Order: sequence, then structure tokens, then C-alpha cells
Amino acid sequence: MTQTPPLDDKDRILLAALRRDARRPLVALARDIGLSRSATQDRLARLLKSGVIRGFTTVEAAAPEARACAHLLVRHQPGHSCAPLLPHLRRLPAVVAIHAVAGATDMMLRVEAASVAEIEETRAAVFALPGIAEITTLIVLDRYLG
Repeated sequence: MTQTPPLDDKDRILLAALRRDARRPLVALARDIGLSRSATQDRLARLLKSGVIRGFTTVEAAAPEARACAHLLVRHQPGHSCAPLLPHLRRLPAVVAIHAVAGATDMMLRVEAASVAEIEETRAAVFALPGIAEITTLIVLDRYLG
């Protein structure tokens, strides 16, 4: 493995897209991160060479800046739903999982970032989206599985 430069937002969006679907076509990944197909392929090659990606399974230990983790429990305003939010949420590099759930909470997001401050920035960006009534933030203190 070679030393990799720090990951930028495009790298984080790419990694988040691969976490959701590691078999996503290159053209779709390029569209997700707003780069050309060849530029996206170059990024993938760099991330593979550095060990951040191994066999299209992301390896968190290889991306040490992704240490802080939180779950955002999102409640919609009446008459709003998850679907219109998805394109906006997928563009946030720290959002690594999106789940629609039943109960008092409408949606649960897993957010990973270099710091709690970055998690708070992501939380603020989610809260600014139309139709969000409330967000409860659960900062992960320790991980035992997954």
C-alpha cells in the first residue's frame, strides 16, 4: 500500500456511494460525484492502490479521518416524505446510510466524519432541507459490531 493524500469531499461521496452499492456502474458513480467517467476511474484506482478500497469493500481502518459517527433520527413535517430528500442526502459526503423507518421517527441516517463538528455541519445541512420537523442526534461512543 502507498500513502494516500487526505480524502476530499469527492472521495467521501464516492466511498459513500460504494458503501450503498459496491457494484454501481462507473458512469453512475461519476454522476454521483459530479466528475467525468475517466476522473472517477482515476479516483477509484488511487483509492484501490492506497488500500482505502480493497475489492470494492470499504475498509474504515484505512480511512482514519472517518472516526466520528452518529445516527440522526429525522422526523418529517406533516405531509412530507423521504423520497424528495434522497437526492440531497446522497450528496452529503458524511451520510453513509439512509433508512426509512416506522414509528415516531421517519428516517434514520448514519453519519461518519472526521470530527463531531463535521457531524454537526451535516446535521445542520439535513435540518435545512424542506420538510424536516426535528432531528435527534445520537453520537456513537463505541462500536462493538459493524
